[in-house]
Amino acid sequence: MTRKKTTISLAPAESEKVDGLIEEGRFTSKSDVFRTSFRFMLEEKPEYKIDVAVYLYKKGKISIGRALEIAGVSREEFNEILERRGVKKNIDKKDDEEEKVEELRENIEG
Repeated sequence: MTRKKTTISLAPAESEKVDGLIEEGRFTSKSDVFRTSFRFMLEEKPEYKIDVAVYLYKKGKISIGRALEIAGVSREEFNEILERRGVKKNIDKKDDEEEKVEELRENIEG
């Protein structure tokens, strides 16, 4: 996995707490602290997953199928979200095929 370096600023008290977590063996590095924190944040605020999925989909970085996985919502719900946010649906052959597979699954399961 390729990693992108990001710099953040913390108040001295927050930075000391991060250092303490590392020193006490809870985490291996500052990056480990922030990756874990980010995962917890997405678990606590599922709406953030939707925001991430919409952003990546809007930028053309992921397919509709991958956006559904990230957002954790149905295709219908995601389409409604896109419409409310004024995001045009990117339709390509892969998306079209994924949509057909999803419809088949729903028909079989439902």
